[in-house]
Amino acid sequence: MEDLIAKRTRARNRRSVKGQMRVVESILAILIVISAVTFFYFFASAPSSQARDVGELEKIGHNILHDIDEQGLLARYVYRSEWGNLTSALSVSLPINVYFSLSIYDVNNNPINHPLIQYGDQQVFSSSAAVASVTYIVPGYQMNYNPRILVLKLVNG
Repeated sequence: MEDLIAKRTRARNRRSVKGQMRVVESILAILIVISAVTFFYFFASAPSSQARDVGELEKIGHNILHDIDEQGLLARYVYRSEWGNLTSALSVSLPINVYFSLSIYDVNNNPINHPLIQYGDQQVFSSSAAVASVTYIVPGYQMNYNPRILVLKLVNG
């Protein structure tokens, strides 16, 4: 009889330890899941379009001017005064909510384009805290050396 009582007591103790381990395992699993969700929240969230800094805008502006130039369109637009086509090419190439102002000068720093080529409200440029500026030189068009200096200013809208 004493053996039977001892066996029952041992069985109860084992079941009690197994139940406690299940609770500890559940708590550990919950902590792991919360840690994983927190980690992914901080490192996997996409930045908003407003988070573009000046350095990124400068890279975007230079890449767009370079791409349009490589297609052979930039020189044509500048030397033939096709301001509408140039404005369209730039506005289509830029990301949403990025506005620009483009000034074109000759070698003596005399302005070429009248009026100023602009996409976006003038108020956006005056109220923005960060304005990126890109300078790009077009050496000439159709075998004529006559450099033009393009100054592209970009802001987040």
